[in-house]
Amino acid sequence: MPSSVFAAIFDLDGVLTSTSARHEQSWAEAAEKFGIPISEAALQATRSVPRTSALNALLAHAGTDLPPAARERLMAYKNERYHALIAGLTPDDAFPGALEALQACRRLGMKIGVASASLNAQVVLERIGLAGLVAFVADPRLAEPKPSAEIYGMACAGLGALPQHAACIEDGGPMIANLRAEGLHTVGIGDRPLGADEHFATIADWDPAWTLEKLRLRA
Repeated sequence: MPSSVFAAIFDLDGVLTSTSARHEQSWAEAAEKFGIPISEAALQATRSVPRTSALNALLAHAGTDLPPAARERLMAYKNERYHALIAGLTPDDAFPGALEALQACRRLGMKIGVASASLNAQVVLERIGLAGLVAFVADPRLAEPKPSAEIYGMACAGLGALPQHAACIEDGGPMIANLRAEGLHTVGIGDRPLGADEHFATIADWDPAWTLEKLRLRA
C-alpha cells in the first residue's frame, strides 16, 4: 500500500539557523594552527559541504597538501573549536519563524526531518530548541556529499515517506536543482531565486499548509 506519510525535510544552516560564521572561524583557527594560508575565498568554499571536502577546498586554495595523519588532526581540532563555538547557541539563534514553521508542520500531521551536511546537526538542533520537533536527522556520513540528493532520499526513508510526498526546504541552488531532477518538491529560502518550486525570502514567509496541498495533489 502506498505511504500516506507527508514530510517536511529541512536543511539546517541558512534555513533554520546560521552556523556558517562559526564554521568559518573554526576552519580559520585550524588552518592557522597547522600553518595553512587562509583567504576569504577559501573559507567560502567550506560552506555547506562535508568536513573532508571543506579541508580539500582549503588546501587547494592554499596550493598545498597534508599527509593523512595531519589531515585527521586538523579536522579533529576544527571540530573541537566548532563545538566550543556552538556551546553558546540558544533558541534565540534559530531564525525568526523557524520554530513556528516546524510547529505548523507538526499540526498539519507532517513528519519533520533534517538533511544537513553537518555532523553536528543534532547538537545544533538541541541548542536552538528545535530537536524535539524533528523525527529524523539524516547522517551525512551514509550518503553521497551534497549537492547529491541522496541525503534527502535517506530522510524520506527514515520518515517513512515516499519522495513525491516530501517537501525539501533548502537554500542552495545546486541542491535544489538535483532535488527537482529526482522529482522532489522544493522550497527555496533566501534573498535570490534558486529555481525551486516555491521560493521565500525567509522561513518565516513560508506557508506549510499551502505546500502540503501541493504534495497531496501529487499523491
